[in-house]
Amino acid sequence: MVKLLRFLQKPFTYCSSKTNVVLFIIIFPLSVLAQQGGIRIEGRVIDEKAQEPIIGVNIFLVNEKTGTVTDLNGRFTINARSLPTTISVKYIGYKPLQIDVNEYTKPLTISIREDVNVLNEIVVVGYGTQRRKELTGSISTVPKTILEHTTTSFDGILGGAVAGMNVTQNSGQPGASFAIRIRGGNSVHAGNEPLYVIDGFIFYSDNNSTKTGLSKIESELNPLAAINPNDIESIEVLKDVSATAIYGSRGANGVIIVTTKKGKRGSNAINYQYTVGREQVSKQLDLMNATQWAQFQNQYGYNYFDEATIAALGKGYDWQEAMFRTAYTQKHELSINGGDDKTRYLISGSYVYQDGILIHTDFERYNARVNLDRNLSNNVIIGVNVTGGKSIQNGVTAVEENDPTYQGRVTNSLGYALRMPPVVPIYNPDGSYNYINPYEKHNDMTYNGENPNPISDMNNSVGQNINTSLLSNFYAQYSITEGLVAKVSLGANLSNTTQNFFSPSNSLIGLLPRGLGGIGSKRYEAWQSEYTLNYSKTFNRIHFFNVLAGYTTHSTSVRYITAVTAEFSNESLAFNNLYDGNKPDFPVSGGTESWLKSILGRVNYSLWSRYNLTVTLRADESSRFAPKHRWGYFPSVGVSWNVNEESFLKDNQTLNALKLRLTYGSVGNQEIEDNLYASNYVAQKSSENNKSITVYKKSRMGNPNLKWESTVQYNAGADIGLWKDRLIFVSDVYYKKTSDLLYNAPVEASTGFSNQMTNVGNVTNKGVEFTVNATIVESKDFTWTASANIARNINKITDLGSVNHILVGNGLGMLSSNEMILQTGESLNSFYGLIFDGVVQKGEDVSHLPKLSWKDNAPQPGDPKFVDIVADGRIDDKDRIVIGSTQPDFTYGFSTSATYKGADLFITFQGSKGNQVYNRLRRDLETPNGGYNFSAALLNGWTEINPSSRVPRISQDIRFSYLDDRFIEDASYLRLKNITIGYTLPIKINPAESTLKVRLFAAAENLFTITNYMGYDPEVGNGYDLGVYPRAKTFSIGAGLSF
Repeated sequence: MVKLLRFLQKPFTYCSSKTNVVLFIIIFPLSVLAQQGGIRIEGRVIDEKAQEPIIGVNIFLVNEKTGTVTDLNGRFTINARSLPTTISVKYIGYKPLQIDVNEYTKPLTISIREDVNVLNEIVVVGYGTQRRKELTGSISTVPKTILEHTTTSFDGILGGAVAGMNVTQNSGQPGASFAIRIRGGNSVHAGNEPLYVIDGFIFYSDNNSTKTGLSKIESELNPLAAINPNDIESIEVLKDVSATAIYGSRGANGVIIVTTKKGKRGSNAINYQYTVGREQVSKQLDLMNATQWAQFQNQYGYNYFDEATIAALGKGYDWQEAMFRTAYTQKHELSINGGDDKTRYLISGSYVYQDGILIHTDFERYNARVNLDRNLSNNVIIGVNVTGGKSIQNGVTAVEENDPTYQGRVTNSLGYALRMPPVVPIYNPDGSYNYINPYEKHNDMTYNGENPNPISDMNNSVGQNINTSLLSNFYAQYSITEGLVAKVSLGANLSNTTQNFFSPSNSLIGLLPRGLGGIGSKRYEAWQSEYTLNYSKTFNRIHFFNVLAGYTTHSTSVRYITAVTAEFSNESLAFNNLYDGNKPDFPVSGGTESWLKSILGRVNYSLWSRYNLTVTLRADESSRFAPKHRWGYFPSVGVSWNVNEESFLKDNQTLNALKLRLTYGSVGNQEIEDNLYASNYVAQKSSENNKSITVYKKSRMGNPNLKWESTVQYNAGADIGLWKDRLIFVSDVYYKKTSDLLYNAPVEASTGFSNQMTNVGNVTNKGVEFTVNATIVESKDFTWTASANIARNINKITDLGSVNHILVGNGLGMLSSNEMILQTGESLNSFYGLIFDGVVQKGEDVSHLPKLSWKDNAPQPGDPKFVDIVADGRIDDKDRIVIGSTQPDFTYGFSTSATYKGADLFITFQGSKGNQVYNRLRRDLETPNGGYNFSAALLNGWTEINPSSRVPRISQDIRFSYLDDRFIEDASYLRLKNITIGYTLPIKINPAESTLKVRLFAAAENLFTITNYMGYDPEVGNGYDLGVYPRAKTFSIGAGLSF
């Protein structure tokens, strides 16, 4: 019996924890029968960090033929012939432990620690898992310490977490999305966002998926906000082509694989966490107060105020301060999980409410999840992952900047509040809103003597997004024979979005149309089916093969409708009564459908766990292209060498891991609108013989030759582990070339169209990445770890077809022109403008200065100077050059985590160096123009007694026609992103079994930011700041219960 027991227990060292659960039921009774006589030793094995029992741990008595395994509560009983004796404790994923027992008086409590050996770590890859030791590609795992900290959406915690991944929040609006770039941007018009794979379902995060077509709502919902971050078990970031080629045409921008939590076999747990917090704006802009503004107006030439009046003004009315508030947040999270030898389950739910720091803005989310899997037999496993939620966002209404009505001066209520004169009261003496601004000189801001009040506008306008979503994936897995597994999965992503918009007749947007309202509705459906066959086999103990083959389909359907009307008779019902509008626009409706069919294959081969090879091929057929261009083929090959397995390094006590990697391959990009290869016709109303008729007009110029963007990538990397992985280095160098860029290019006017989607040009990205992870202290009571990463990426346009530059961007009015450019030799998202050359000084010879094309008279002292690039004596559009870019030179992050007994501390920093932002808001606030308020920087304008100022003199005849580099600001920053302090109190409920854990914590987010950027925040998603919703500084406290 003892020999049988030893034989059966031997595989425990090598099999997974799932197998341990099954074998435990067989072996445990046998082990009891095998123990006869001697000294009875009882004990319990727990996880050192989680303090939770572990099932199926192998317990042996050294030098005795006696062994057992722990039961469902982590307990064991074993008989020793005599004392002293030595107990050996082994469990996969944990460090082995030996304990000397010299005397036995009470049950033992044995704590074992996870083995974080970097090369033995199991990593989630496309359509499976692999040991990191066998990987050839560049895959980064987000540290668990980062995943454990609270946030509204999981993409918000990724900034600074992974080398080569740049994360920027598009807006500080609660519930807003993030822009993520992995190893730079590849495309101009097609998507640059990475692909997300959530529990096997392919999820492309298109921020427009929560927009219905109503352009008057500035805010947008983050589609990923529907996933509760507390449900996530792991996040892997696939960066190079060997890792992403399995996703073919959707892998060009990198892949983020999200795996949610599952139940634990042999235990049942309930977890609840409550968090409450307060938020406030991190900084406010320095604007003129009432006294300064009145003095400035006099100097400017309006002469509104005499000295006595000015002396009585004081600071006046602070419209900026009135726009902001102290906001409050709360979050409830509850999960129940557990399982037995056949079934695992997790059920969770969460509720989040978050006020915005701008008045009358907020975000609310309800979320629920069910993860369930069951072993129907030894060969069949079925499972389902379902998450559903509802998000409600009340945001800011906005005028599009290219709307000629407002000529680009003001696009939302925040921007208008910053321009309001501080001598104008916000409220009337009776407490009602004041709608009279005698200093407003623009006709489009005045109606019957009244003007918009931006505070009233914020409180009474509606910019609401409501989204309900369901993401589900069902799978069945059948083990045909040893090593051969077939899997079928069917999934759906269903989303319904409603946008409600209303601006009353006294608002910025509703003033001229006498009230403006609308409703938009959009239904999005994505269906996925996958059929894979996976075969794994080890031959002669040295050759390991893993072969994957599969067929997948992915289809999407979008249906939308919008209705807008103006001139309401009764505004009390707002958007709920569009029929009341006397000037309705024609409703707009439509829909598109697309599909992607794919064949995929991958072969992994490992020799002696030393030499590794990965070969991948995926073929995609996409309906987004014309039939003759629908197929794309995306191969890759990768090799790696575990040098530490060689005989000359195998016994090295310092260098325990050294792996070299090299990969090459191609991936694609098809993330454009559906059916752009075909011309499109839209219905329009017309009249004939005094009768209304419908005519169809060609609205889009199709391109039957449209095809994939393709990205070829090379990657070389090294993974190094020192002193048993106490210090881990990971480095990569890469080169990417994207060809056949999908771009909406200008076409000849004779075609009747302004542009056409086409393939033109190439973009390259090349860079290096470094990551270091260190376990600084590791003892029973105290653990201290740190992680840092830095990445450098160089983005360059190498070809634009028949031209060497294309102007992009559109602004109207005084501060106008195309302000961005695509130019060979420069990066994507480059700014285009003049070079500021200082201020004309008194006595300076102006005869040699170039004349300004927008100004007739000769330069005067205090006027701005610009560099005459073409040396023709005239400053005009020919003197514009590239003056900056949104692309950062470096991105970096640092985090550290420490635990001492029950106390824990976590700190993380995020930073960027070299990226620039066009501070359009500052340009507006520093441009004297009528009766608006301005930046206090104008108070330091050039005068004869202040000749060193770079702010031109204050004068009504100063105008700036083109963007210049004064307003392209360095947006480099270092941000203390999160600091969390907690303490866990273990409370015994039943000394024999259960422990209630209570964790109390306090956290701060965005506590400080070191930057030279002069706007609200340097983190601007598109690099264009015209009053972006500011980020908040957050303080929170909370408590968590686990039992």
